[in-house]
Amino acid sequence: MIRALPTILRPPRTADDVALGARLAKMQKREIGPAEVARVLNQAKVKYVLVGGHAANGYLGRPRFTVDVDVVVQYPKKASLAIAKEFPSLTIHDTPVVTRFKTPEGDEAIDLMKSSSAPLWRKLLAIAVTVRVGNVPVRIPPLEGVLAAKFAAMVSPWRRVLDKRQDALDFARMVTVNERIDLKLLATLGQLIYDGGGEEIVKLIADARAGRDIEI
Repeated sequence: MIRALPTILRPPRTADDVALGARLAKMQKREIGPAEVARVLNQAKVKYVLVGGHAANGYLGRPRFTVDVDVVVQYPKKASLAIAKEFPSLTIHDTPVVTRFKTPEGDEAIDLMKSSSAPLWRKLLAIAVTVRVGNVPVRIPPLEGVLAAKFAAMVSPWRRVLDKRQDALDFARMVTVNERIDLKLLATLGQLIYDGGGEEIVKLIADARAGRDIEI
C-alpha cells in the first residue's frame, strides 16, 4: 500500500511567506513580484493593497507559486501610468473593474483592481497592514480581509469551478493554521460581498474548524 505523505502546515510567518511565494514565482520565470509592484506604487504615492495568491501566501502556512500580482488601487489611472512606465514591455487591457498587464508572451503579469468596483475592495484599502518584503513596504489585508476575498471569489458566478475549489482549499488552510480570527470583522467584510454574506462566511469558518468540506 502506498501511503500519501501528510501535508506540512505551520503557523504563518506573514512577511517571510509573502517573500517566499515571490521567490517561488521567480523560479518559474515570473520576474515581477509583489515587492516590485509595491515599490512602483509607493513611489507614485498610490494607495493600494495586495490581494490574490501573493497576499494569501502570508497566511497559508504553506506558500505556493502564483502566476500574477493582484493589487487593489485607489487611483487606477495614476497607478496604470506608473506601472506602464516602469514595465514598458507589458501590454495593457483596461476594463471597468481591472486594468490587466500582460507579458509579450501573453501571460498575465499584473492586475490593478479598481477599488470603485466593489465595496470589499474599498474596505480592504482602509484596513490594510504593512509588512516588509525584503526592504520594500508592502500593504496587504489582515487575515480576515484575505479570507473575505477568498469567499468573494468562491461565490462569484464568473469564476471557474476549478479555481473556486482552490479558493476553498486556501480558505480552509488559513482557518486551520490561524487560531485567532476576528469573527466580527469577518462578518462585516462578508456582508459587503452580499446581503447575508456575513453570516455565511462565519458558518464556513465553523465548517473548516470542524473538518467539514467547504461547499462552493
